[in-house]
Amino acid sequence: MLNRKGDATDILLFLVIIFFLAVSFIVVIFANVKIQQVISDSDLNDSSASEDILEAFDIINTKTVQNGFVLMFAILIIGMLVSAFLIRVHPIFFFFYIITAGFGIFLAVILSNIYQRVIENPQLATVAVQQGMINYVMQNIIAILIGAWALSMIILFGKLFAGGGGLGASEDVVA
Repeated sequence: MLNRKGDATDILLFLVIIFFLAVSFIVVIFANVKIQQVISDSDLNDSSASEDILEAFDIINTKTVQNGFVLMFAILIIGMLVSAFLIRVHPIFFFFYIITAGFGIFLAVILSNIYQRVIENPQLATVAVQQGMINYVMQNIIAILIGAWALSMIILFGKLFAGGGGLGASEDVVA
């Protein structure tokens, strides 16, 4: 793994993972809400345990899922930047990175529109409205993708003009 020579596909992988997480979390919250309704409507909800369960569902549906999404989002961004720092790449790959970023932006537009259609579904809309962080990221995924790509490019190709960096940089230094 340390002999990798490029990471142009990290942007596309980031995009697909974020989309999958966003849609999955919305569907899971929808299922949690349905389970919560069954618990609250059953005859067994007279106990204090049912109140605790319903409160736990509220916390999971409103805070925990969004915090988990933001954590995964941050880990993916940091992973891309660390990967860019650790990988040595030849300058000829600069154009390949630009082409990959263009394809990533095109894919981001498509996935953002698909996500918008998913949350406009009448059954999922009530759940999706409560997920501010997930909606914000998915509605601004193009700008986020461009920013992450730009930082990755600065780190990746900035090492070429700064005299090395990353793994194996000592090979380039002439004593």
